[in-house]
Amino acid sequence: MSEQQDFRKVLGFFIYCLATLFLIYEMALQVSPSVMTHQLMAAYKIDARGLGILASFYFYSYTLMQIPVGVLYDRYGPRLLISLAAFVCAAGSLFFGLTRDLYLAGLGRFFMGIGSSFAFVGVLVVATRWFPPYVFAFLVGVAQFLAAIGALGGELPLAVLVNEYGWRTVMVLSGIFGLVIALVCAMIIRDYPSSHLHPPPQPHHHVWKELKEIFHSGQTWWTALYAFSSWGPIAVFAALWGVPYIMLKYNISNTKAAFAVAMIWIGLAAMSPFLGWFSDKLGRRCILLTTTSFIGLIGSIVAIYIPGIPFWLSCIFLFFIGMAAAGQILTFALVKDNNRHSRIATAIGLNNMAVVIGGALFQPFVGYILDIFWNGQTERGIPIYSIENYHIGLIVVPICFAIGAIVSLFFIRETYCRSHYDDYSDYVH
Repeated sequence: MSEQQDFRKVLGFFIYCLATLFLIYEMALQVSPSVMTHQLMAAYKIDARGLGILASFYFYSYTLMQIPVGVLYDRYGPRLLISLAAFVCAAGSLFFGLTRDLYLAGLGRFFMGIGSSFAFVGVLVVATRWFPPYVFAFLVGVAQFLAAIGALGGELPLAVLVNEYGWRTVMVLSGIFGLVIALVCAMIIRDYPSSHLHPPPQPHHHVWKELKEIFHSGQTWWTALYAFSSWGPIAVFAALWGVPYIMLKYNISNTKAAFAVAMIWIGLAAMSPFLGWFSDKLGRRCILLTTTSFIGLIGSIVAIYIPGIPFWLSCIFLFFIGMAAAGQILTFALVKDNNRHSRIATAIGLNNMAVVIGGALFQPFVGYILDIFWNGQTERGIPIYSIENYHIGLIVVPICFAIGAIVSLFFIRETYCRSHYDDYSDYVH
């Protein structure tokens, strides 16, 4: 029995690592346009609004897929879904790198979003099935840490590769790497430990009943609103508009600007596992949500709006923004606390939809604002935007953190890290 338990732990660890490898990969793809903004604008002859729309095609499909993703995971499991998702993601990257047509490039981003939509939920499903409940928040934090590492890889190292080899070559190689991930996941991932209790596939009418129960929970929506507000700044600043803004503000290269924005991902990576562990240790969620929101509010105001601060100090406050965004990992722990075991993946999918919808809304919104206030200046056919233009568009960043502080302080109910549903009666061998 001891050897069997040891094997299960080792296998669970490898499955978790594979699921997080796919998460790292999709996060690098998600933020990749931020280090090739000028190249994309030149290649497709588009302005900031067009770039925002092109980049956000990823978030359109990602957002729309979240509820279906949760239902599919509850029904089919991670082995099939993660493998297929990695394949679709890789195909989208290849498509994006090879096409010369703007609309087909948008379709490539759309495919990347479809595949990527299975990544984070897949990691959480693996965590719930292969690990004990008391480490769930910590594992969510570790997953977010690794996702931030993936985004970091999509910022600074990718900027160097794009400058050296060109963005098309980089995207094609990324697609090939994704195909390898898909193959390895199909070979190794298993849906459940052999001895684990697991729910039978639910009939369609039962799925709709579960969805109705989730949608009618007020805590579901307040938690989702916090998740939206905590990740919106990342989708806007770290994933797209931060690099060109920092380049303009300090008159530096995209590589150096990518280093500054990478501080957001480093802050997120550093804070995520600690916050998950500390929340479980403290037995509280809400006080940490409120604290991180206020940190983000202060950090974003200083980093974006205070003039004349040196580059190194700006990097420190960008690090604080990343720390603040780590608060969204606790929303998934709240979702787990507030939902039955048989519908956790679906509820997580809804919450993850709230997380990523900020990218779908705010990336093109900021581009739209930049174009509205643009003075017509261009350089080699590429629109040049002023610091004032960015200040207007990026106002969504501190607003999001302020909303998160209000919601966590007054509307989200503390669960004290305990599930409201400890009954496994809907599970079978």
